[in-house]
Amino acid sequence: MLALSSKSKKASKAGTFFTSKLNTILFIVPLVLVARIVLAIGTTEKALPASKTDPSFKPVVESYESADAYSLAKKQSLGFFDDVRKDEWELLQKLVAEHEDHKYPEQPLTHNPIFDKRHKKYFNSNPAWWQTNYEPNFSCRFEKRIGGNGNGDGPKWICDPHRITKLAKERKAKDPNHPGCVIYSVGSNGDFSFEWGMEQEIGPGVCEFHIFDMGNYTSKMLQYNFTRAHFHQWGLAGQNPNVENPEPGQRFYGLKDTIKLLGHENLDTIDIFKIDCEKCEWRTFQDWFAPGIPSMQQLQVELHGAPQRAIPFFTHMEESGYVRFHKEPNIQFNDGSCLEYAFLKLDKEFFSLRKETKQKKEDESATDKKERLL
Repeated sequence: MLALSSKSKKASKAGTFFTSKLNTILFIVPLVLVARIVLAIGTTEKALPASKTDPSFKPVVESYESADAYSLAKKQSLGFFDDVRKDEWELLQKLVAEHEDHKYPEQPLTHNPIFDKRHKKYFNSNPAWWQTNYEPNFSCRFEKRIGGNGNGDGPKWICDPHRITKLAKERKAKDPNHPGCVIYSVGSNGDFSFEWGMEQEIGPGVCEFHIFDMGNYTSKMLQYNFTRAHFHQWGLAGQNPNVENPEPGQRFYGLKDTIKLLGHENLDTIDIFKIDCEKCEWRTFQDWFAPGIPSMQQLQVELHGAPQRAIPFFTHMEESGYVRFHKEPNIQFNDGSCLEYAFLKLDKEFFSLRKETKQKKEDESATDKKERLL
């Protein structure tokens, strides 16, 4: 009996010891698991990139990438995009290359009232033509409508405005006498919502504004607290090639005259050229890119009506290196016959794939026509 009692005691002690160890293990294991989960979450958060909706986000170049992973976009955007990877940029090139400007490429004036004689406005009106031609062919990740929620006569769509601030600072750092950023606004009609919106968006004093209109809205402009803004009471006309030295006090000036009057002959870039001049765009657009005119990085224009000249207008825009990143009908004061377009200038090398693609289509079309005749 004594031996049995001794064995019982030993077994009891062993059971207690085992139970104690088991409880310790059961207590420690969950703690270890929780700690590993917390560590994994923290590591994952550090590994994740900043939100792509954040304009300040610039992805880190991975170790397997070359240091110039963003150089193609920077070169072909004339310095505007410095954080777009090569593969993304080439996709944008492909989108532009494959874009078709017209619903009916063989007859691009279909739906235009000049050409189309069908009686219903759904088929032969300016809105019908604009609906089937010249859609945007480029995308700006952080484009923004500047100037509030008013009608198209005021606010305008701007491609990535935060980049303008960055470029202006870089220019000022290189040359303290550089204006940093310059904005021309032709045709205000006393509405300064866009210009004031830009001042607020990119920072006071970052840009120098030059606002043009036939009416005298100087006092109205002064009601805003612009840091650097100038109002010029004249309209834009086609450039007279015989004028070398424009005289002050005229009601109209060509763009080259305007550049001279403002002392901008040596200016490298007009960051934004905004123009709403009630059809003068059709008479002046070739002057916008003439010799002696600073490069226009962005161009926001309201097009009025749909004259036959619209086709050479868009052809000239592309040949001058512009892509369309936004299109907005002005429907408050008309039936959609007026369109607000936003353009961005790129290096002409960007369009090389588009030229190759168009040439291939033309060759295939010519071959098809020959085969049909056989």
